Amino acid sequence: MSKEQLHAFIDRARADENFRSQLATLDPQQIIDFAAQNGFDFSDEIKGRFINRWKGVYFCPQAIEVGQLCPGLVPKGYKNLIHYAQTTCSSSTLKEEENDFRSGQRY
Repeated sequence: MSKEQLHAFIDRARADENFRSQLATLDPQQIIDFAAQNGFDFSDEIKGRFINRWKGVYFCPQAIEVGQLCPGLVPKGYKNLIHYAQTTCSSSTLKEEENDFRSGQRY
């Protein structure tokens, strides 16, 4: 359900210019509150991603688009949300994931 809610939130922001424009200046907690006011029921995991700006998340297909739709999530100096998130991962974790990916294992 949590990913479904995130996808529905993204779809709404893509399709509804007024909704999207309201996201433009919100900080992470305000985005969560705004989403709830508009009927989105994010899981604690998804709320945590917003609050932490995807910190420690090496790969998430939705991260770049969420950062574009919610520019207040992208810390200054970073080109997008996943760029920031990847800089928060430890290099040993990244190396493990890279090796696992090359060997065919996926997370």
